[in-house]
Amino acid sequence: METSNTPQIKLSMTPLFSADDIAARIKALAAEIDRDYRGKEILMIAVLKGSFLFIADLIRAVDTPSVIDFVRLASYGSATQSSGIIEVRKDLEMSIKDKHVLVVEDIVDSGLTLESLREMLLNRQPASLKICTLIDKQAQRVTEVPVDYVGFSMDDGFIVGYGLDLDEKYRDLPDIRVVEGT
Repeated sequence: METSNTPQIKLSMTPLFSADDIAARIKALAAEIDRDYRGKEILMIAVLKGSFLFIADLIRAVDTPSVIDFVRLASYGSATQSSGIIEVRKDLEMSIKDKHVLVVEDIVDSGLTLESLREMLLNRQPASLKICTLIDKQAQRVTEVPVDYVGFSMDDGFIVGYGLDLDEKYRDLPDIRVVEGT
């Protein structure tokens, strides 16, 4: 029998937003989006990996005709703070020229990743570009980026669950929790 010399660390997590809170907020966001995009088709762009659960629930809640594409950016690695270096790991497959684009992000923290993505997308000449985030976290903001739809706002703290991870773990939690001691 093998034993590991690596200590197993048990993280302390405090619930922040319940699954019911998240579902109710998504329903409200969908109503706002439907109002603003009436008569148009939306091209929703999910920022992977963190927003995959959020966009799945959001696109089902929105009544406005929508299509979806994905982009994958990296700025965290396994750290709990942004490195400030943005890497495009997966680009869009569809053209966004003359389309009404809604970027769907899990969390806006420093703003660096989203600002970089926003500039990249604006250069591709969409008809409009708006941003929807599940979590708007202001405490670490380095650059102001316009966010049109906000699920929840918070000051500080490292969170996991509902797609958000710590070193690729905890995405599967149905709620959002603050990790203590990071």
